[in-house]
Order: sequence, then C-alpha cells, then structure tokens
Amino acid sequence: MQLSDWSVLLLLLKIVSYLAIAALAGCLLMRLLNNESTTPDTQLSCFNRYLKRWQITLVMVGFIGAILQIPIEAGAMAESGFAGMIDPFMLDIIWQSVIGEQVSIRVPAFIIALFAVCTWRTHSNSANVANFVITLLALIILTYSFTLTGHSAEKGLLIKSILTLHLIAIASWIGSLWPLYKSCQLLSLNTIKHLMERFGQLAIIIIAVLLISGITLLWQYLNSFSVLFTSNYGQLIMLKLLLVSAMLLLGAWHKLRLVPQITQQHHVVTLKRSISVEMLIAVCVLLTTSVFTTLVGPPV
Repeated sequence: MQLSDWSVLLLLLKIVSYLAIAALAGCLLMRLLNNESTTPDTQLSCFNRYLKRWQITLVMVGFIGAILQIPIEAGAMAESGFAGMIDPFMLDIIWQSVIGEQVSIRVPAFIIALFAVCTWRTHSNSANVANFVITLLALIILTYSFTLTGHSAEKGLLIKSILTLHLIAIASWIGSLWPLYKSCQLLSLNTIKHLMERFGQLAIIIIAVLLISGITLLWQYLNSFSVLFTSNYGQLIMLKLLLVSAMLLLGAWHKLRLVPQITQQHHVVTLKRSISVEMLIAVCVLLTTSVFTTLVGPPV
C-alpha cells in the first residue's frame, strides 16, 4: 500500500468527516442523557454551552471538508498538482460521479445540522424536541452518505442500512468521550456519577448494536475467515477489532469499578485520565477505519 500526497489528503478528509459526525452524534447523546439531569441550572447551562460550541466547531470543519472533497478528488484523479483541482473537465467528471452525489447529500445535511445546533436552546430541555429530531435526521443522512462510495456502494439497501446503524453506534460512542471528559471538569461529583451511570446503561445498547451490525458486515464483505490474516484489508480489520476490544475493556472498567467509586475529587481525576486513554484508542480506531475504507478495499 503506497501513499501519495493525494491519498493523504483524501485520508484526512475522511478523518475530518468522521470527527464531525462523531461530535454531532456524541453531543446529541449527551443532550439526551442531560434531559433528566438534576444538575443546577447554572452548572448544566455551562456544560451545555460548551457542548454547543464544540458541536458548531466540528460541524463547521466537516462542512468545509465536504466542500473540499470535489476539488481534492479531481486533483487526485488528474495527478497534475493544484491545476487539477480547478480543472473544469476534471471537476465535471467528479461531480457527475457517485462522489458528486455523496457531496450533494452531505453539504445540505451539514447545513441543516449546523442550523439545528446553532438554534439549540441550551437553557431549556422541553423546548428542544423538534431541534433534537432535526439534528438526528441530519446525522442519519450524513452517516448514510458513507454507503454511497467505497466497498458498500454496490450493496443493497439492507446492508447500507446496517452500515448506517453501525456508523451511528460507533459515532455515538466515540463522540461521547470528549463531552464525558469535559463533564469531569464542569460538573459536580454527584452529577458526574449520575451522568456516567446513565451513559453506562445506554452504552450497553450501543455496544450491542455495534457488535451485531459489525459481525453482519464482516460476513458480507469477507469471502472467508482466512482473509483476516492473509490480506491488508483483513489485517486492518483485525487491528480495528483489537482497538475496539481495548475500548470495551476500558468501558467495562469505568462502569463496574471507577464510576461506583466516585465519592471524592481524586476518583474523578482517575476516571478522567482513563477516559483520555480511551479517547486516544478511539482516534486510532478512526484512523484505521479511514485507511481501510479509503485506501484498501476488501479482497475480491
């Protein structure tokens, strides 16, 4: 597997898209968990305002990445430097391809998501039901757009739907890590414990969806079990499974050991440190996923 400058740019675009969608999904999940929070208004508002700024920043970055996808894909195809990015003929070819279809879906979805996030009233929960639904719909559209290219493009609607569900699950899990980390700084001990307990309960469902959909997708994409050990694609899959397993172990440790122990500030510091390790592993998961979905396809 050789990496050109264009391959690196395309890889970065994929990572940016993943991060934007993860932030959107994770903060949406935090909004759901905070809906019944007993946190004082001032404290909750501070945390929610931070989530709102975080979402806006990452969604804007994702929006810019979506706009840049067409010229970067054109430059990669032309292989003539910057001139290829603005070549009308190459741009038209990319725009007429499935990549153009993907971008035509992503750009409006990011605009809708940005509008929804900007109009989210952080000081009120009851008035945000419609806003929540709009944000969720934008998230579904964004994740579905990944099924239009790569090795999922030729699959049927059922497999694309399973992949969309898989992406939403992993985005919700990974995207929640940074808000959970910040909650250790912005919320009280009791509130942190309550939030972590609720997340742990919901995480069981997320992980179940993630594992079931992941196994189903592996069954569809791999010709045989031996491919996991004899191809670049399979080896990257194994690496991703190893990293996800490490995240599962850390998550179990948080739920069963660290969260029940939260009674003093040093317990929160330990939890915060552990979440930071989980975030590092999550970044490796996103990087690995970006590599095998952008540069390496499943063996034929």
